[in-house]
Amino acid sequence: MERLTTRITMRLMTGDERSRDLAVDWSYRATEPHAVELDFTSYQAEAVWSLSRELLLAGLHEPSGEGDVHVTPYDDTSLLIALAGREGVALLAVPAGAVARFLAATVRLVPPGQEHTRIDWDRGLEDLLAA
Repeated sequence: MERLTTRITMRLMTGDERSRDLAVDWSYRATEPHAVELDFTSYQAEAVWSLSRELLLAGLHEPSGEGDVHVTPYDDTSLLIALAGREGVALLAVPAGAVARFLAATVRLVPPGQEHTRIDWDRGLEDLLAA
């Protein structure tokens, strides 16, 4: 399986002295070409967020997103990612360069517009019918 994984430090912004850095595993699988997973499970909670690769690519350059996930350039060196859940909104700052390098590697693995060639449509249909 073609998979990319890298650890990127993100800053959880709480607006007070409890803000802290989180080492988050970012993963991309060619068999799930539209999604990037952010794995926060090393922080006392089973939390894996699946974000749109297209949203992250757009968010490098302009405010993007709707619903539970928003990405926006913050300054010349950072992105802000807002994740909304039942408990509220988590605001995370992440180095834009690290995200750009990770996303560039995903683009080399599966170029935009070619995602459909990497999806196992037969297995997806089997999984849907088995549910």
